Amino acid sequence: MANPGLDGAPFISSTLWAAVQYLQPHESAPAHRHTPAALRFVLDGEGVYTLVNGDPIAMARGDLVLTPSWTFHEHHNPGDMPMMWLDVLDLPVVAALDAVFFEPGGDSEADRTGIPRSTAERRWGAGAGLSPVGTPDLPPHSPLLVYRWQDTDAALDDLLEVEDTNDVTVRFQDPSRERDVMPTMRCEMRRVNPGTTTRRERQTGTRVTAVLDGSGTVVLDGESFDLSPGDVFVVPSWCTHQLHARTRLDLFTTSDSPVLEALHLHRSEEVDS
Repeated sequence: MANPGLDGAPFISSTLWAAVQYLQPHESAPAHRHTPAALRFVLDGEGVYTLVNGDPIAMARGDLVLTPSWTFHEHHNPGDMPMMWLDVLDLPVVAALDAVFFEPGGDSEADRTGIPRSTAERRWGAGAGLSPVGTPDLPPHSPLLVYRWQDTDAALDDLLEVEDTNDVTVRFQDPSRERDVMPTMRCEMRRVNPGTTTRRERQTGTRVTAVLDGSGTVVLDGESFDLSPGDVFVVPSWCTHQLHARTRLDLFTTSDSPVLEALHLHRSEEVDS
């Protein structure tokens, strides 16, 4: 997704790269690694698995899968249905720092069925604030590499009920430490009930949002855009942003906020209508 406001640069914003990847039945993407960190938010399909440093992770609609910096990864679709997901990378930031490296991997593994629950999930996915004791050498990113839709969906429903509101957001976090899933990208999921118009707000840094379910409108600096499942939009830095949900909206968002916060440049505010 090349933003036409960036003079031909192949980025969705000045700090984030985004694309939609489509893996056909019985197709594979070969192993490789790179210093830009990546994430994958599954928009549609089933039956695909990815390997991250050899750990097999089954992918399903609504799942968030992490591919942290310099981890080998490859994708396999042994089934009969295609899968489509949103890819977001911090490539522009890493390129600006002259730190982009790429390395191909070895021969991809043969397609498999019956992928076991990943090691990362078995170690870090217990939930309820439970984490293993005595784990050495924690990486600079979340050691949990997949966040399942059923958990996210349940958390959003529970939050709507206990907060007695029509607009809630949950943040994907590193279960080993209270911080974002990766040093350069924040990931969140938002649910807006039908008929709700959200507050008008703006913040420094870029946000990239994908619609998982529902329909509505997003208003960016006064310009309205209709939304439906699969749509992706970008909110530039300090651009006013407001949503109106015609049906219940489920929205995945990633942003460069951890970078802004580390540099003490992050600011946000509500804007009077």
